[in-house]
Amino acid sequence: MLSSTPAQRRKEKDLEARFSYAWTVYNEIIPIHRKQFLGWITPLELSFFKGKSFLDAGCGIGRNSRWPLEAGASSAHAFDCAEATVEVARQNLRAFPNCAVDCRSIYDLDSKDEYDVVISIGVIHHLRDPRRAVRNLVAALKPGGTLLLWVYAREGNETYLRFVNPLRSFVTSRIPPWLARALAKPLTLLLKLYVLLPHRQEYLRLLRERSFRHIEAMVFDQLLPNVSNYWRRQEVLDLVSGLPVRVLHMTHTHGMSWTLIAEKS
Repeated sequence: MLSSTPAQRRKEKDLEARFSYAWTVYNEIIPIHRKQFLGWITPLELSFFKGKSFLDAGCGIGRNSRWPLEAGASSAHAFDCAEATVEVARQNLRAFPNCAVDCRSIYDLDSKDEYDVVISIGVIHHLRDPRRAVRNLVAALKPGGTLLLWVYAREGNETYLRFVNPLRSFVTSRIPPWLARALAKPLTLLLKLYVLLPHRQEYLRLLRERSFRHIEAMVFDQLLPNVSNYWRRQEVLDLVSGLPVRVLHMTHTHGMSWTLIAEKS
């Protein structure tokens, strides 16, 4: 097990603070988030969660916990690593007394054979030690339980990685979040105009139905992190290689990301 150096821990704390700022600004759950979640869990359906317990590792504002709970999940445990973010999630999930929400690091997760389903959406690719995090998630699953990871794909994002990702890496991940948010507004306008053009790529067509604020939140989310990995298919499979799981599905979601679904042995 790797131990964090002071520099690495400062970087992780900075990342926690940056995302916490984002979640307190864009703190509402809106109907289109449900459709977004359905895309991320493909080929599963919401009915899959009925009667099951689940863990939402890196829950953000709680939007990815809401839909399984509405679908009849028996219980849920959602956590994130910043108190301000957790408070937003508690408010958004307050209608579900069968959902516990707390503050912890994914590296400190010590549950063993506890949950029917473990989901982690949009989290693992921002971590310094993603393999260690995935080991903890697998350990938390009951035998026969289902692991669901959603991460950024390198395949399908080549243009973004060539022209936009350097802006994140060298500029926007190093400036105050409020300034990155200010930059997100004109970039969102450009993206809104761009998606109005004819496109063959499914994801760009999907963006047309999203509001300016929703796209702004997405753009801001891309500008913030100091760690942001875009993985090839085999690199995603390597995250679970050697662990007691059997991969059931690998979906190139909207041609821009990877959804991995595995069953614990």
